[in-house]
Amino acid sequence: RAFAGLGMAHQPLRRSALALSGARAPELLSHAPPRRLSSVGGGGVPPVGNQVAAIVEVDGTTFEALVVRASMAEPPVGGAVIVDAYADWCGPCKQLTPKLEALVLAQGGAVRLAKLNVDNNPELAQSLQIKSLPTVLLVHKGKLVDQFTGVVTDEELAAFVRKATELAGGAASSERALADAAIALEAGEVEKAHALYSALGQLPEAAADAAAGLALCYVKLGDAVQARSMAAALVEHFKADLDRPLVRKALAQVELLAEDLDADGATDEMKAANSVEGLRERVVADATDLEAKHKLAGRLVARGEHEEAIEVCLALIKQDRAWNEEAGKVLLMKIFDSLGNGDALTKRGRRKFANMMFS
Repeated sequence: RAFAGLGMAHQPLRRSALALSGARAPELLSHAPPRRLSSVGGGGVPPVGNQVAAIVEVDGTTFEALVVRASMAEPPVGGAVIVDAYADWCGPCKQLTPKLEALVLAQGGAVRLAKLNVDNNPELAQSLQIKSLPTVLLVHKGKLVDQFTGVVTDEELAAFVRKATELAGGAASSERALADAAIALEAGEVEKAHALYSALGQLPEAAADAAAGLALCYVKLGDAVQARSMAAALVEHFKADLDRPLVRKALAQVELLAEDLDADGATDEMKAANSVEGLRERVVADATDLEAKHKLAGRLVARGEHEEAIEVCLALIKQDRAWNEEAGKVLLMKIFDSLGNGDALTKRGRRKFANMMFS
């Protein structure tokens, strides 16, 4: 069925580039880079209000940004975009769209679906030369690379979405990008990791982990101000994600960094007494000095000596589990969270802790 004003005959879309409505079509091959968070060393919180969902509704004011420019950005933030031109009265559209949405969502954020209501946007539909419904377009690098009109078989629809996914770097490309960012951070490539996490912050499915990754970047740099800012943003914007492993790791590391830097605000005499060496001397001189043991574990963490820090916490807990509202256990759990559940030290430490609790 053709919709009003465009006639019955189907005309194929131009293959060179998409033309938008208006007398002057914008230049599609030039575009601003995608919005990113602040660079390393600058302030920034997750751009919660600017994330691009996997399925969006577009119109004449958002088409260029959400379709054209998005298709020109590199995956996983950008990549191929599927445009579903539909109308509320179109029966075949009501059959096709739910299937298309399900296939897109199954790609884990690798491809985006932009839904265009042609009745609400007749000029845009005309400029795209949409003559019948449903019409589905595949846009990549600002150009139309594939299309179909009418209802297709499930196999054909799956193949169409699969093509879009491959152009976008494959399914779950955001997960691979998160893994690449983590590898870069572990290798000390903080700027690379920060750039990856910043871009991934635009994707709803990756936003919480991306914000956590940014916090870890600032921890790596020893920037407590920015680390605390990102931690606060995590707690404020991602309440439902606070139990995610990377989020727990980031919050724990930020807290440990903050505690260490707070200790650095002391006088030179106090710093000497609370240095690793000074605290070790206190523990040797008085094995019942649990405060010294607790501080020693914290200072060891700050120096990256996690294995010894865990052992000190375990010794403290064994000596007096309830001391200072179970401060030894609290610190131990922070260390485990900061290392991550997959870390060998965490696994070994948890086993020792469990054995101690049930012995």
